[in-house]
Amino acid sequence: MGRTIPSFRIAEAQEIGDWRVFRRALPKRDRPTFDMMLRAARLHTSASSAAVRASRFEGMAMAVILYHQKLLTRAVEVISEIRPEEGGR
Repeated sequence: MGRTIPSFRIAEAQEIGDWRVFRRALPKRDRPTFDMMLRAARLHTSASSAAVRASRFEGMAMAVILYHQKLLTRAVEVISEIRPEEGGR
């Protein structure tokens, strides 16, 4: 019989575990940010799973990019509310 493919959630947890050495090499002040980035990947696990990519990292990276794009879009909206453009200048 063929090998069973683990669920994306399990594969994602394995991928995160594979990045432990990288995390430990980061300065301590950067580790919480790195952890937050990995949590952002988990927000879109279902979409990553549906994408059926050869690399589990691709789906996680796209989820992180999407999360950061949403943050940037919201930041621009807030800034626009605070500083509306003045007469098209």
